[in-house]
Amino acid sequence: MTSSNLLALSPVGGCFASGRRAFTLVELLAVIAIIGTLIGLLLPAVQRTRELSRKTQCGTNIRQTALGLCAYESARRRFPAGCDLLPRGAALPNGTEHAWSSVILPYVEETGISNRIDYTKRWNAAGGNDIAGRQAVATYVCPSGIVVSVGKADYAGISGSWIMSAGVPFLGAAGLHNGMLFADDGEHRAAAAADATDGLSRTLLVAEAIDRGSATAPDNDPDATGRWARINCFAQSAAFVNALGSDISSHHTGGAQAACGDGRVTFLSDSMDPAVLSALCTRNGGEANTSPPDG
Repeated sequence: MTSSNLLALSPVGGCFASGRRAFTLVELLAVIAIIGTLIGLLLPAVQRTRELSRKTQCGTNIRQTALGLCAYESARRRFPAGCDLLPRGAALPNGTEHAWSSVILPYVEETGISNRIDYTKRWNAAGGNDIAGRQAVATYVCPSGIVVSVGKADYAGISGSWIMSAGVPFLGAAGLHNGMLFADDGEHRAAAAADATDGLSRTLLVAEAIDRGSATAPDNDPDATGRWARINCFAQSAAFVNALGSDISSHHTGGAQAACGDGRVTFLSDSMDPAVLSALCTRNGGEANTSPPDG
């Protein structure tokens, strides 16, 4: 092969010599802009997918909690008291304050924690209850929660309705204990399924009440809230879900999840009629057309 032929085949002189043209700065900027636009379009979709997954897990947690309550009722013929506020002398003037969510631990596969609790002593009594009450119970925590606190509970029991709003019958003192999970103060006995004359499918047991705890509050704070071990029930007082001051609250768009007495999970819209919300929080109001929507 002659030198001229070799030159023709060489990377310098032949067809290989017509090398690739580099990207210009304008082209690179255009590509970066396109990639940025695609990422901007993709991120909201990813975030929505993640939130949908968290919401689904939250609904599963609420359902497991409600089924635990139903299992307790099946075994004891009554639902647990929302919390124990029955005075027991000078040592326990406000009762033990143990919450329903503590009492049903064996029914949500948390027997290990339950076995360390002495239910005859105050909820955070030293020597066992204080340690047990700080434990995390995954079933009681919403994945969409932001606050991290000890013994956290993002789901609370519905003790009744205290809504004062135009068009909503105000129930007075009865509204504090005409739900399903209300305080046992010696005057009001824990509810049985038969007490839900509105129907268990039309009466709320538990609902989201997210991030009530304080990440910086001391573990033995006597006003500790958002704990599965202590009290953990309320009468809904705000006219709308997720409104300022509403006990029923979530980080889900458009409302919050709850479970009825038959174990069914439902989504309570933050635009729900306050009269319907009040009716769902009570077990025996006799209201018509108050079936909650499907979850």
